[in-house]
Amino acid sequence: MSSSSDEEKQPPKKKRNTTNDEEESNIQKNDAGEQFFNLSAKRRATVRTFRGTVLVDIREFYDKDGKMMPGKKGISLTLDQYKALRGAINDGTLDEAITNEGGEI
Repeated sequence: MSSSSDEEKQPPKKKRNTTNDEEESNIQKNDAGEQFFNLSAKRRATVRTFRGTVLVDIREFYDKDGKMMPGKKGISLTLDQYKALRGAINDGTLDEAITNEGGEI
């Protein structure tokens, strides 16, 4: 008699919500080993640690001798600030404000 109790105790694996056209992950690593993803050709969101604090850095980049370098324009969010922004996105608050200004989502 075979037992599947070990298999039943393990939680199901999480699946990513992807379409056939999307890559499994668009997260890349920079030369410092920090994870980032491109928001556009010249903007990135990077997760980094500075003085023991994890930050979400949204910044413009420029090309210098074929290498993308961070510019002065950008913002670094602490995890609490990032969570507040994510909450406003998830509950529709930010979308509502955009719509109220005449923007389309």
